[in-house]
Amino acid sequence: MGDAPQKEQEDLLYGRNAVWALLESQPRRCLKVWLAKGTRDPFRSRILDRCREAGIPLQELDGKGLERMLPGKVHQGVAARTAGVELLELREVLARIPPAPEPVLVVVLDHLEDPHNAGAIVRSAEAVGALAALLPLRRGALPTGAMVKASTGAALRLPLGRIGNVGQDLRLLQEAGLWVVGLEAQGERSLFETPLSPRMALVVGSEGKGLGRTTLQGCDEVLHIPMRGESGSLNGSVAAALGLYEWFRSVTPSSTFPGRA
Repeated sequence: MGDAPQKEQEDLLYGRNAVWALLESQPRRCLKVWLAKGTRDPFRSRILDRCREAGIPLQELDGKGLERMLPGKVHQGVAARTAGVELLELREVLARIPPAPEPVLVVVLDHLEDPHNAGAIVRSAEAVGALAALLPLRRGALPTGAMVKASTGAALRLPLGRIGNVGQDLRLLQEAGLWVVGLEAQGERSLFETPLSPRMALVVGSEGKGLGRTTLQGCDEVLHIPMRGESGSLNGSVAAALGLYEWFRSVTPSSTFPGRA
């Protein structure tokens, strides 16, 4: 996200009282805070401390940056981006994992930046019965109105969780008994080579960069999607959908497949 976002103003909250009320009463819905540089009163310290406690990204902008973000608005030197849905903490998602051997799938978006791609992935994840989708709040698509719209409402039905360090949080998923599978063009073997684990976390990377280095190191295995054409790679949401439905196919007896698309 750039220094002065100019789109999706419906997801922006501004003004000292409004932003502080959000941080106090609904910190899970706060995705990011922007604070004017040069603010040196007690309010600045309160905002910094609260964001640090809640793990909310904070960025300081010059006055012009906030003006570009909120032209003509009385922002009082502070603004916040709000989520279209409430985000769960990772520990709450882990607590929802059913006991073995029941199949379970969690989708992890590794700094995937396009909200439309992210929304499409959430839509596919909900369709196959995933437990949750996990989103990093730093350098990734945020669950704003654009993502909710792209998911055609699935983001309001599928639990969404917030994570910080993707590599570290993958270890927590492994400790909870999930096999972590990354999708990457340079993966060790084909996605379709052998059945996927019924208890799995599927990690999908950004459109251009793929999975990050620490994310790759945190995966139990990394798979690729075979292609015959010369495109080189697939759109992130398309790759994710193939992975999601391959898991769905592997855990669903053929006699019980639904009869409609």
